[in-house]
Amino acid sequence: MLLPRGLPSLGLRILALAALPASAVAADVYIIDMNSSKSHFNNSHVMRLLNAALEASSNRYGAYELKISPLHMERERLLQEMLKGGNVNLSGQVTSAEWENKLIPIRIPLDKGMSCYRISLIDGRKQNLFSAVRTLDDLKQYSVGAGRQWSSTSIYRHAGLPLVETNSTLGLHHMLAAGRFQYFPRAVDEAIYEQAAYVQEFPALTVERSFALYIPAPRYFFIGGQQQRLAQRLEYGLQRLIADGRYDQLFHQFYDGLIEQSGLRKRRIFRLTNPELSPLTPLANKAYWYVPD
Repeated sequence: MLLPRGLPSLGLRILALAALPASAVAADVYIIDMNSSKSHFNNSHVMRLLNAALEASSNRYGAYELKISPLHMERERLLQEMLKGGNVNLSGQVTSAEWENKLIPIRIPLDKGMSCYRISLIDGRKQNLFSAVRTLDDLKQYSVGAGRQWSSTSIYRHAGLPLVETNSTLGLHHMLAAGRFQYFPRAVDEAIYEQAAYVQEFPALTVERSFALYIPAPRYFFIGGQQQRLAQRLEYGLQRLIADGRYDQLFHQFYDGLIEQSGLRKRRIFRLTNPELSPLTPLANKAYWYVPD
């Protein structure tokens, strides 16, 4: 049966599903990983977009169930679980050649490519160093913190940026506080949320003000376990949202304030290349991409 309508939040809607008897379990079961949202699940753009797309697909595909996997996994472990498709079969991730080859990518940027823009967390006492950076070569004076398993790390390496790597976001925050590297690029929402989360532990932590990196590696929904129907259904729902304007509406509701708060439109943008970017990336479809004006 369909998700109940009229409830005040996605969280209550998901809880309502848990109360359904076994005979009422939806035909299409999506299990999204816990880490796909960088803020609280009920309010995240990923979950709002996903819920809207699945609702929009109901007229053609019928009932569905949406679950959140309780497992906390780094990217490599998540990929292995996605291949099995049992504990988790859906994730919103920055793309990579490996993920596109092994899973089913839905090549519609779930955030209009906002995750391609990276602003940095720094020790605020060093802002003057970054304010003086005018070129990518200038930036190479300073080392960047990155996760060993992240898609962006190979792009930084290809660009010749000095790297300090570790396995977890928490570890990178501790290393930034210890001065092991000078800047930590994050998606705009990640940078703002993480600065607020870690500033009590590291009072000098701030969002760098002058530049952004552009990494051509969009964030897609991926489907695991070779579940073609789930992928077809979700793509159909996303296309319906694009056609009726809700794709843009949801984007602006979530990101406009963050774009303003981060000053993205005023930053110098250094564009990196991604040698592994798939030729199937829909770069020519302007409806899919946000461009700072």
